[in-house]
Amino acid sequence: MLGYEIVNRLLAEDKRVRVLDIQPIDDPRVELFVGDVRDRALVERACEGVDVVHHTAAAVWNPSLPRQVYEEVNVGGTEILLDSCRRKGVPRLVFTSSIDVVVDGRRPILDGDESLPYPKTPPRDPYSHTKILSERMVLAANGAQLATCALRPAGMYGPRDRYHLPNLIRVARHGLNVRLGDGSALFSHVYSENVAHAHLLAAAHLAPGTQVAGQAYFITDHKPDANLFAFLEPFLRELELPPPAFSIPYRPAYLLASLAELVAPKSPFNRFSVVQTCVHHTFVHHKASRDFGYTPVVSRAEAYRRTVDWLKAQPAGGPE
Repeated sequence: MLGYEIVNRLLAEDKRVRVLDIQPIDDPRVELFVGDVRDRALVERACEGVDVVHHTAAAVWNPSLPRQVYEEVNVGGTEILLDSCRRKGVPRLVFTSSIDVVVDGRRPILDGDESLPYPKTPPRDPYSHTKILSERMVLAANGAQLATCALRPAGMYGPRDRYHLPNLIRVARHGLNVRLGDGSALFSHVYSENVAHAHLLAAAHLAPGTQVAGQAYFITDHKPDANLFAFLEPFLRELELPPPAFSIPYRPAYLLASLAELVAPKSPFNRFSVVQTCVHHTFVHHKASRDFGYTPVVSRAEAYRRTVDWLKAQPAGGPE
């Protein structure tokens, strides 16, 4: 989803683009390396002669993935990439991080900014934990030889989304029309092309010793923020799926999720998902606007229309 938009915007600017991905891309304008970010020799070849790396590869939150995969990809893969950049003389690296690096699973966050610390206790979920480790590694690598920065997108959605909206739509298709919480918790979203726009802006302002070098930035969309289920409801209606018919309050939902983790540890219904939907998680992108001029370029209405069109074009009206 994000990599596609970054490549499209770079091609629109007549840039030479090289892609390393685990899946092939059918575009003759792109120099393609098919493979895994854990393959050191391949990563080094991909970094040869490159001016800037956009590091978007990650093992994304999925309860069925073994913890070892997160560690190998998110931490080990990032370490390999940083080493390869230094060995091949790549001067700039923009890292795709996540808002989850500051979420501690307890306290609400309203209009959070970059002054928020990493959690004192490492998160239990392996995605958040390894994204913290990889972000810290990237920022610590910033120096005279390699300038680095990290972008922390909010809940990202858009065409080619394989995780966020599809998981919620899948639950609705299976008839589990349940809203978690009382609907008051707010959550920040961001459209994928706006995140891609932020990556290109950050790269353009990134160089050793600049204001962007060594910094982390939240990337969000237009205000106001909405409850997750309020955000989801228009998409469900477009797909002729019913919105949640009843709700489970936060505390009972958290207790049920704790039990579910014992009975079905690979289920997407767990304490992490309950906290994400029942506790405020909103952020601002003021620092990104100040340091490299970021503002969303795709309106909320246009982002919604494009995403709906893509969802409707999928088998059975939406991705499975």
